[in-house]
Amino acid sequence: MQATLARRMMWVLWPAFLAAGLAEAVFFTVFDPFELHFFGAPLEMSRQAIYTMGFFGFWGLGAIASACTLWLAQPPAADSRHGGDASPS
Repeated sequence: MQATLARRMMWVLWPAFLAAGLAEAVFFTVFDPFELHFFGAPLEMSRQAIYTMGFFGFWGLGAIASACTLWLAQPPAADSRHGGDASPS
């Protein structure tokens, strides 16, 4: 059970990690961190802190997308009303 959970976590986190690296490279190639504003106020952090927050933000979005994909890829549960057959009538 624990090995299955670890494997599913890697199915979610590894593609999200790769996507976050690519997204951060593209985003911060286009935008300068010191020109970003959050609710109208400039970010009062170092460049490295903004890059770090951006990476973890992109990683979180990628993890949510990967988790949704994993959830949607699961086979449907058997419907007990039809004698355990999940196929439509």
